[in-house]
Amino acid sequence: MNGDFLQLRIVCGLPTKKQGFFAAAVVCRSDGKGQDMKKKLLLLSLLWGGVTLSAQTIVQQFTSLSQGAKDSFMELKEPTSKGNVLVAMSTIISPGVRVLSVIDDAPGGSNLYKKIEGASSSCANKFNDIWYCENCKAGATVVTFEQSEGSASIISFLELSNMESTSVLDGSGAHVSDGTATSAGLDVGPSIKTSATDFIVANYFPPPSGVTPTAWTFSPSFAYVKNAPAGTYQPTLTAKAAGGFCIGMAAFKTAAPAAASGPNK
Repeated sequence: MNGDFLQLRIVCGLPTKKQGFFAAAVVCRSDGKGQDMKKKLLLLSLLWGGVTLSAQTIVQQFTSLSQGAKDSFMELKEPTSKGNVLVAMSTIISPGVRVLSVIDDAPGGSNLYKKIEGASSSCANKFNDIWYCENCKAGATVVTFEQSEGSASIISFLELSNMESTSVLDGSGAHVSDGTATSAGLDVGPSIKTSATDFIVANYFPPPSGVTPTAWTFSPSFAYVKNAPAGTYQPTLTAKAAGGFCIGMAAFKTAAPAAASGPNK
């Protein structure tokens, strides 16, 4: 019964912690006839431990509008967990004001956040940045964006699990500054080329009404693609009004699948 249930989950596309490579391959070629195929699938599942699949998970995400204080901060929905990747994004509304650093209140001292220079963009000297922390300490509940001076800002935060613990950044980011919408009212973003299965995020301003292609998940201040195979990605935003735009993008590598026991282990 357990073997049959595992195969049913694979066929239906439902997530399983372990999927036998050979069993999955046979399922994809099965015509669903007779009991012999079920027995073969069950046998292969028992003989082959397969691999544990790693899938990115958004543990929490949050966006807020800061009303012009010297520093902008956000209180998270829950404390962060050990080893996760934390992504902090900002758009400063006042021209010329910069985010100088990002810190949090993790026990024992803040996690180390790095700015992705290649993902920094600007619209009429209003700056748009992406920062990140890899293999982070647990327990952060407040994230603070330290600014060069007071300004209203849009700040967003993502906590990602099942990511690489070191060298998580794939490439150096991409951006468009002071972009101009097409005659069809579209803001064409930069393209980013990835080398692994990644989580890709785009941080933009001003807020559009949508994003294409459909692989992107939309929110007013950022969009993302989960478990994106290696390749080239380029979002296109639907502008709400005529005018300039800016967008920055970054890609983060998913943790490699952990090998499970094989037939001789």
